[in-house]
Amino acid sequence: MRRHFTELRRLPTFLKRLLTFVKSLLILLKCLLFVENCLAEWKTCRIFAQTMKRALTYSLSCVCALVLLMGCARDGARMREQLSALEQRNSSGEPMENDSLAEALVDYFDRHGSANERMRAKYILGRTYYCLGELPRALETYMEAADCADTTAADCDFAKLSRIHAQSAVIFNQQVQPRSQLRELRLAEHYAWKGLDTLQAIECYAQQADAYSFLMNSDSAILIKENASILYKNVGHQDWAAMTLGSVIRSLIKRGEIEKAKFCCLNYETCSGLFDDNGNIEKGREIYYSIKGDYYLATHHLDSAEYMFRKELRDGKDLNNQIAGCRGLQKIYEQKKNFDSIAKYATLSYELNDSAYSLAEMQNIQKMQASYNYNHQKQLAEERNRDVRNAYFIIGIIVLIIFFVALISWLWFQHHQMEDKLKESQYQQTQNLFEQAQSDLMELREKNAFASDLIIDKSKEIESLKIQIAEYQRKQSVRDYVNVEDFLFTSPIIKDLTDLLECNPVQTATQGQLRELRKMINELIPDFYEKVNLRQPLRSVEYDVCLLIRCHFRPSAISKLLGRDDAYISNLRKGILFKVYGIAGSPGELDKRIMQIR
Repeated sequence: MRRHFTELRRLPTFLKRLLTFVKSLLILLKCLLFVENCLAEWKTCRIFAQTMKRALTYSLSCVCALVLLMGCARDGARMREQLSALEQRNSSGEPMENDSLAEALVDYFDRHGSANERMRAKYILGRTYYCLGELPRALETYMEAADCADTTAADCDFAKLSRIHAQSAVIFNQQVQPRSQLRELRLAEHYAWKGLDTLQAIECYAQQADAYSFLMNSDSAILIKENASILYKNVGHQDWAAMTLGSVIRSLIKRGEIEKAKFCCLNYETCSGLFDDNGNIEKGREIYYSIKGDYYLATHHLDSAEYMFRKELRDGKDLNNQIAGCRGLQKIYEQKKNFDSIAKYATLSYELNDSAYSLAEMQNIQKMQASYNYNHQKQLAEERNRDVRNAYFIIGIIVLIIFFVALISWLWFQHHQMEDKLKESQYQQTQNLFEQAQSDLMELREKNAFASDLIIDKSKEIESLKIQIAEYQRKQSVRDYVNVEDFLFTSPIIKDLTDLLECNPVQTATQGQLRELRKMINELIPDFYEKVNLRQPLRSVEYDVCLLIRCHFRPSAISKLLGRDDAYISNLRKGILFKVYGIAGSPGELDKRIMQIR
């Protein structure tokens, strides 16, 4: 939810920048149009004007591109500096709590960054969530960061990818999910080796022992620790090698490998660098005293064991140290048969265990509550976002539909209005010419009765104008016909074609007659051509067949008018049926469908 609020805060600034950029482009375009108009007026220097226009257009484009690139470069440099600063802060161990900045970096690099930059930004955001205690969100962000990595690229930051999986393993360890922890550690080790980060690879390998310990597989845990200790020694880290072996001492004691446990204790105390000159371990690691006490118990040095356990109780103040000290002393007094002390430390151990259990339960409840809150808020946010996206999508679709319908309607209206105005203008002009011709004819007859040639010419002109006017009136009346079929039966071209069939021998239709037939059908049924050519264009002879079918001519008459035999026309009709309607059927099926075109 915080990310969405951040995006809303940044939205007005982005819109202002976008509006400013659009205004600048409009100004540049206006300047370009003004210069183009000026250059176009230089008729004597057309070549120069065209060259200048192209140069100016190219220059303005370059300037716009340069301005955009400079702005993006400045933003990119600033964002990369902020990302590097957060990475340095994370490396120094400082708390990461500025989630708004981290989210802004993720948003920017998601749009403008490389694969490595996206991975780095999401890793920093995950570390920020981890420092804020939002473990489920941190884990999800780590997974997103790992998905950003392009492991096939030569410049892939495998070292950073290794740390991402290692941090995921830490969260799985805290949530007591050893198998998931083991999977992430193996990935972290694999990518650390690929990134040539040897110490990180050895550390991830050594930490796998903790997952095996959770899975009650002590053999694998000991083997891994021993191998990791050898690897640390090979790279010159004796202290890390000693600390790695120190963590398996208790497991060795339980397995009865006392000599190996003794060697590990000695090596831990002498090479780890954690002990002072008096043999005291550094603060926070007092649990080692209980481990050393267990070793003395296993070797039957009860006084030394008691000393270690009491030192554990004195120096270790947390619950784990107190419990370990009480249990150790209880074991000692069980061997000494001191029942009062056994009861005392057993009671203390029980009380401390109860406190530790209550604390663990409270922490588990807090983890579950945090996970539930995160998942619940995430689900609510996703539902809200989905509803908003759906609403915006529906509104956008409705607006687009309304816009396109209005645009098409306006264009259609303008087109037909212009056509009607043009035809009306032509009709009025013809009417005027007709009236003028009549007037001229009357004047000629009145003034010069012997100008027979002029009268004949003017009469022909009037007849021609009459035909044009009648043609316009006929077209206007055709649109108003209620029954198209009535006009087909009374059309002159149909009568001419019928007369051809009655001749002996029968004559074929001329190209001029077929063109006249096409013209008539186009006037009567404007969509006829589109409907029969919608699926696949027809040949000229095929289209003529469709025209004749629509005009009620029988197949035998069609074959005679086109000068083809009946079998050819029959096969042609089958082919037309498949081309126009995509079905295979009889020729009669084509006739029925063609007759239905209105």
